[in-house]
Formats: sequence, structure tokens, C-alpha cells
Amino acid sequence: MRRIASLLVALSSVASVSAVCQNIKIATVDIEYIYANLPAHKRLMAEIDSSSTRYQAVQKEKLATYQQKLQAYQKLQAYQKLGKETPGPVLKDKATELESLQAAMQEFQQNAEKDLRARYAGKFPEIERMVESAIAECAKERQITVVARNYADYVSGESTPFVLYSGAGENDLTDYVLLKLGIAAHPDKGKPRKYGIIR
Repeated sequence: MRRIASLLVALSSVASVSAVCQNIKIATVDIEYIYANLPAHKRLMAEIDSSSTRYQAVQKEKLATYQQKLQAYQKLQAYQKLGKETPGPVLKDKATELESLQAAMQEFQQNAEKDLRARYAGKFPEIERMVESAIAECAKERQITVVARNYADYVSGESTPFVLYSGAGENDLTDYVLLKLGIAAHPDKGKPRKYGIIR
């Protein structure tokens, strides 16, 4: 009798878990692909790239100046070895100038990188909220319970894709989310994509 009672309890718990699981719908989204096709994100990346190009040009000029001064300093050192006396204060001044130029280049590089990160961090959250809102709307319209990324986020240290369940593409909301964001046409619409790789 006890066995039958425990069997009935086990069956009823399995039935209730099965009933709950039938109500859960899981979908996936290729978030990187959405960002890659979103005009607002494209504009942000173009702005970052443009600023980065300008900073690189300035850094290149600084490097050219540094190299000219370094060559002049090396000539003075070579003359000294040949017995042509260069006063010590002149050599010391040139060495100090090279050190300060090198420090200035490093500081400029750090400030440029900091500025680019700050610009991205200042504008990306609004874009992220817009995409998250579109994902939430799509999930509600399609009665999806859980939406997950369908690729590994290697930047965050994931080594395997974060996929809970994915049928033969019918539960991939990527194209639907892009449509919700007003992007009807994009290069890989309806095609299987290599997740996490933007080309």
C-alpha cells in the first residue's frame, strides 16, 4: 500500500512538472547580429571609428616627431664616440626631451582610449534599452516565456553558447526583433548565421 501511495505521489509530481513545462516557451536571439544591423548602433560605431582614426593620425604625428628627435640624439651620441665633443648639458637636455615626448605619447594614447570608451558607454545604454524593449515586445506578442542569447559571449568569459532550447529556427526571434526595430531588410534575413561572428 505504501508503494502504491509513493508511486501515486511521484506520478502526480511528474504530471504537475510536465504541465508547468508545457506552458514555458523558450526562444533565442542573436543580439550581436541585431546590433550590427541597427542604424543607431552603426552610427555610434562610425562615430567611434572616426574619432579613433583622428586620434591615430595625431599619434602618428607625435611618433614622427619623436623619431626625428631620436635620430638627432643618436647622431650627437655617434659624434661623441668619434671624438667630437658634445657638451653634457646638451645631451642631457635631448635625452630629457625624448623622455617627455615618450611620456606625452603614452598619456595621449591612454586619454584617447578613455575618451572612446566614455563615448561608447555614454550612448550605448540608450540603444541597449531600445533593443531590450523590442525583445520584450516580441516575446509578449509570441507568448515566449524566456529569451536567451544563442551564442557564447566570449568577452564575458563564456566558453559555450548560452542556449537553453532551440528548435529548427522557429524559435529564433532575431529577424522578428529587427523587424520590430524597423529593419525589414538585412544581409542574412532568414538564413542560418554563425553566431557571435560579425562580418
